[in-house]
Amino acid sequence: MRYRSDEEAVKWFEQAWSKSPCKKPIRTIIKGFKSYELPKGASRVETDMFRDCKRMTKITLPDTVKYINARAFSGCKSLEALDVPPAVKSIGDRAFLGCTSLSSVKIPPSVKEIGFDAFSGCTSLSSVEMSQVESIGVGTFSGCRSLASVSLPSTVKSIGRGAFSDCSSLTVLAIPPSVTSIGENAFNNCNALTSVSFPPSLKTMGGRAFYGCRSLPSVELPPSLTALDAGTFQSCVSLTSVTIPPSVESIGENAFRECTSLRSIVLPSSVVSIGENAFRDCTALSSVSLSSSLENIGDKAFFGCKSLASVEIPSSVKTIGNAAFSGCAALTSISIPQSVETIGDRAFSLCTSLESAVVPKSATIGKEVFPTKTKITYRGGSAPSGGSDEPSEKKGLKGLFGLKF
Repeated sequence: MRYRSDEEAVKWFEQAWSKSPCKKPIRTIIKGFKSYELPKGASRVETDMFRDCKRMTKITLPDTVKYINARAFSGCKSLEALDVPPAVKSIGDRAFLGCTSLSSVKIPPSVKEIGFDAFSGCTSLSSVEMSQVESIGVGTFSGCRSLASVSLPSTVKSIGRGAFSDCSSLTVLAIPPSVTSIGENAFNNCNALTSVSFPPSLKTMGGRAFYGCRSLPSVELPPSLTALDAGTFQSCVSLTSVTIPPSVESIGENAFRECTSLRSIVLPSSVVSIGENAFRDCTALSSVSLSSSLENIGDKAFFGCKSLASVEIPSSVKTIGNAAFSGCAALTSISIPQSVETIGDRAFSLCTSLESAVVPKSATIGKEVFPTKTKITYRGGSAPSGGSDEPSEKKGLKGLFGLKF
């Protein structure tokens, strides 16, 4: 089909789009256009309307547009700028996905919600303005590698899963007091992030929310937070200090794993459990103050903390997990309180400097718990040697050094 001009083609396209149930063949007509102006009176940009129009550098929308539907501009790799009309109420899922030349966007106050992956992969996006947004969806700005700063409005209540993940140029983050939840992976791999402030309103922070934020030096968590989920600050290799409020009850698995610059940690009395691998390979960690209410120390919780020279296990602890302190090469002595009921396999193995240990006689003890050179003192009496003490051996003393009696 031939047209005398682009204008004629556009007119045909607009008429055909509204009537045809099959949009794909119609969309191919405008793929070669470099610019397009949506006609006045249009109320929405339809789903997939400009998807993969890779040559399009400019699209003009009339002030009458209220909705930008899903994938409306997805894959418009040459689109450099777009003025979102002031009447727009919502931006659909993946609306601007992969618009790699888009450098700035201003979202009007009329927009309350931004759909998932709406601006994901907009690798040139360096400036975002939004004033009345209430919800930032899943992956909304993920992979926006040029985004150095973002001003979140005071209306935002939730930041979705992966909303700003892999925004590798983001340096400063101020989360407004309206925010109550941060989703999983929300800011993971924001490698340039050096400062983040949390509001007292924040109640939940999803797993791996700040995973791999390699430049983040310190964190002060808000008093409203009750738990740190799995991998929240894992691999934050510049993190030297963390302030954990007395509202936190649990430290999730891998929460601070591989935070290789973390030197000290104080767990408030509210903390009752430390998850698996929570502080694993925190190689600079030399000082640990455990909660007076702590009951469970998870498997490999402090595995590989080679600078940890001493630790006082509180009398509230019931379980020390498998390899919980394995590889703590600087640890010279340990006193395990009478409250401990179970000591897991290899709990203190590879603690090459461990000279002495006090162990409750009543505890169930796993295999190869201590290095063979460690001198053991049994709380409540000396080590049983058979006869009437045989039942105590069966409770676990057999496996103290990985030996069989």
